[in-house]
Amino acid sequence: MKCLAGIMIAVLIVTLYGCASIGPDYERPVIETDPQWAASSDVAFNTAQPEGIATWWSTLNDPMLNDLVERAFAANLDLATAVQRVRQSAAVRGISAGERFPDLDGTGSYSRERQGQNGFPAFPEPSEFDSFALGLEFGWELDVWGRVRRLVEAADADLAVTLEDLHDVRLILAAEVASEYVGLRTAQQRLGVARRNVEIQRQSLTLTTTRFENGAAPQLDVAQAQTNLANTEAELPSIEADVRDRTLRLAVLLGATPTALLDELSEIGEIPIPPETISVGIPADVLRRRPDVRGAERQLAAEVARIGVELGDLYPRLSLSGTLQFNSTNSASLMDADSLGFGIGPAFAWNIFDGGRVRNGVQAQEAAADIAATEYQSAVLNALESVESAMYRHARQIERTTALERASISAGQSADLSRQLYLEGRSDFQNVLDSERELFAAQDNLILSQSEVTTTYITMLRSLGGGWSPPEHERKSSDDTEE
Repeated sequence: MKCLAGIMIAVLIVTLYGCASIGPDYERPVIETDPQWAASSDVAFNTAQPEGIATWWSTLNDPMLNDLVERAFAANLDLATAVQRVRQSAAVRGISAGERFPDLDGTGSYSRERQGQNGFPAFPEPSEFDSFALGLEFGWELDVWGRVRRLVEAADADLAVTLEDLHDVRLILAAEVASEYVGLRTAQQRLGVARRNVEIQRQSLTLTTTRFENGAAPQLDVAQAQTNLANTEAELPSIEADVRDRTLRLAVLLGATPTALLDELSEIGEIPIPPETISVGIPADVLRRRPDVRGAERQLAAEVARIGVELGDLYPRLSLSGTLQFNSTNSASLMDADSLGFGIGPAFAWNIFDGGRVRNGVQAQEAAADIAATEYQSAVLNALESVESAMYRHARQIERTTALERASISAGQSADLSRQLYLEGRSDFQNVLDSERELFAAQDNLILSQSEVTTTYITMLRSLGGGWSPPEHERKSSDDTEE
């Protein structure tokens, strides 16, 4: 009965204090944001909620890109590593959660013993006997102050951090595959332009050579044509190397050997074109969606919870332990009621003096929480900055491309006219050279600018948190909050 009374007292303690947890309760920081993006006044953007942002690369309408992204998600090694880290964190969380429950161990032993005649106490004659034991032992730390609950709370937040890291790796991977693919198509287009200009300049060389041989042009024209052609031909190797590098990089991003995509991507393709108008939502959406911001917030929650874990060492630890054991000198009677013995009772341990180690540990953890709070604020500001910058750059790059399109058309017309005037003897060859150089430069700059439009689009969608979606219950909760 006394043992039962002790157990009841322990249970009563847990009941009375089980809802209390030492340390500060975590409250999500409130971040003030602007109602809309400053760059959203540009005609390319609207503040509607982005649709399909989880698969934003599909808005570029390139089947090959869609396929490459999906293959990267299935086989990329960095993504696989992030998945394993989530598994590891989940297991560590399970270790922490296990501290809420008693430890129960099975015990058993057998020995053959002999008592000597000259021992103490003395026996009339030596005796031998067997000893059998079988039982259970348990120990349970009573989480009176909530130290273990804070430990589990921190582990839950740590697991959430690794999940957000996984989402962030997925987001970065999609953007990197798309960027490398755009870079590949850009290099292929530049190579095509360079080769076409080489052909134009070869025709000019043939023309000047013929005119020189007929005495209608000086040898200087031939030399200048040769120089112009050689300079343009010199551009080809570096562009070809860029094509190869982009292809090799894409293969590695897909978890394949570097040369795996050489044949598949050898055919020249167009640079993907983003939609003319883009839904960007509002700044508050980004904070709910971006994995790095969400991860920083969860890291803050974990550090706050660990303050309670550290504070728990300032209080006594209460525990309940006991044994249930069968002991007998005969295996046949081992499980009889008369062989049963047990013991149970509470205990406590309290660190009375430790040279200030525990209190300094608490202060260190409070500082860690302050650091995490600052890092969360920094993550928020950096996220908002990256979106504003990407939106503005995208809008300006569209304007630049429009101007370069006009320049390219004019350069083509100038090249045709200068060549015609040269044939008619109304202009010297220097005008032909200048117009051919300007044509090559204008066409090359136009391709690079078109590529930059798509690249800034990719950067913007990445900054907006595109590439994954928050859980459905979080999206509904956010919608309800806004209403």
